Amino acid sequence: MKIKSGSNLSKVRKNNYASILGTIYQQGPIMRSEIANQLGITLPTVTTTIKQLLEDGILQEEPLRENSPSLGRKASLVNFAEDSGYAVGIEWSPVGIICCITNLRGKIAGKKKIAFDIKNISYREMLLRTKHCVDELIKETGIDHKKIIGAGWATPGMVESENGVLVCSSVNYVSWHDEPIQKNLSSLLEMPVCIENHVRVRAIGQDMFERKERPDVYLYYFAQMGISCCVMADGEPFGKGRFGTGDIGHTIMEWDGPVCDCGKKGCLQAFIGEEPLLRQIRNLLEMGKAETLYKLCEDPKKPKIVEVAMAIDCGDEDLKDIVFPAVRYMGISIANIVNLLNSELVVVDCALMNSQVLRKYLSEIVLENNLFQEELDLKIEFIQANRYTGARGACAMAIRRWSDSPELSSDR
Repeated sequence: MKIKSGSNLSKVRKNNYASILGTIYQQGPIMRSEIANQLGITLPTVTTTIKQLLEDGILQEEPLRENSPSLGRKASLVNFAEDSGYAVGIEWSPVGIICCITNLRGKIAGKKKIAFDIKNISYREMLLRTKHCVDELIKETGIDHKKIIGAGWATPGMVESENGVLVCSSVNYVSWHDEPIQKNLSSLLEMPVCIENHVRVRAIGQDMFERKERPDVYLYYFAQMGISCCVMADGEPFGKGRFGTGDIGHTIMEWDGPVCDCGKKGCLQAFIGEEPLLRQIRNLLEMGKAETLYKLCEDPKKPKIVEVAMAIDCGDEDLKDIVFPAVRYMGISIANIVNLLNSELVVVDCALMNSQVLRKYLSEIVLENNLFQEELDLKIEFIQANRYTGARGACAMAIRRWSDSPELSSDR
């Protein structure tokens, strides 16, 4: 969460609130004196703000463990009361609508996926299906609606988060353009809603919920149905409005490569996108090859990427002939971005990379094509990918927006 500054008294109070809450979120449990030192504000200001947050039930006190007894009143730490509030996360994905509810620390309390053919589904119909999905999820979890602080929404494509508008979707066969999604969903769901591009919310979710020490600038590389790369700078996705969606799936890797769904030849997505890969793998299975994968598949006619990853680790040689060249293109694309920005960290979110064998191979390719191998201490971090990282990231965005808005807490 960003630390803000202000000029007039009202702004200063709001900024102090957001800064204190953000520091506790990032570093809690933490002492009041440490918060004051870090932010450069007075201890009484910190104490007064925390007192109100404790009374509201947003924060809780935790004992300070000390090696030796001390005289006087024991100091205590403050931390988020993680179950004091919940956020709804929504993703309009190429396979349907994916939702989840998390507590304030990102623990999933419930999740729901409505899979359907998204082709030619109208914007209005998507809104109605979303409301049904969210209503059912809240009912199933039994969470009091009053404890829900808001919702986050995301989709592949160009999103103007500040204006609350879906400029255009990059999902194939849909025609959603210039839709006031924030206004529409807020009205339908009867709660505050914030919106963002689907890869940017994934990066936000990782940064907030995992709370790892990371460089000021790093890359979040996402490969699923499409391929995108978000640049994280000082805890925020780089770019605003129509700039910074990071779609790199349609960069050309081979002039005479396979035809992509976009109609061009040799796009990165035509090599490493899940659908092109699975088409080739289904052909293998139909020819009686990839026996290891066949045994692992729940339905051999519909192999899943996570099953492919498992089969690779089990030594399926037929699969390697298809998958390894695709991963090589992926590694080259990552190296190209690293060479452009000199980032010291790449976080990779890709279900295929649940395979330890493929993680090792991808790392080798990236490092091999890194122009500054000796000068740049490049690290590659893999997350255990799943279909809910987008919806969970949308929850993180909603929590961040809520924590930056003191007026929202007074309504709860």
